[in-house]
Amino acid sequence: MLFDVEPSRPAGARITGVVDWAGASWGPTDLDVAHCSTHLALLHGPAWGLRFAEAYEEAGGVLAATASERLYWQVRDGLACSEEVRLVSRPWREAGRTELTTRAVEERLDAYVTAVMDALG
Repeated sequence: MLFDVEPSRPAGARITGVVDWAGASWGPTDLDVAHCSTHLALLHGPAWGLRFAEAYEEAGGVLAATASERLYWQVRDGLACSEEVRLVSRPWREAGRTELTTRAVEERLDAYVTAVMDALG
C-alpha cells in the first residue's frame, strides 16, 4: 500500500509516479482508491471523489464486495485527511491552485465526507 493512486500521477492516458518504498504499508486496494477519491474531492469537488471508485471498477479494478465496505474506507480516509488539510493543500497552492485555501479545502472535505455518509443511508 503506497497511496500511489493519486490524482497528481497521471500524465495523459498513462499513470506515472515514483514509488516511495519508505512510505509503503499493507492494506486493501479500497484504501488506496479511497485516498485518491479524497484528494480528487479536495482538488475538484465532492462529485469527483464520489465518482472515482466507480470509474476504477469500470476500468477493471476490484474493490470490496459490498458497498458498505467500500464506503467504510472512503469515510476512514476522509476523516484521516482532516488532520492533514494544511499539509496537503500547500503544495497545490504552490503549483498554482491558489483557490485551494485551507478553508476551501476544509469545506470540500466536509462536503465530501457528508456525501459519503449520506450514501451509507
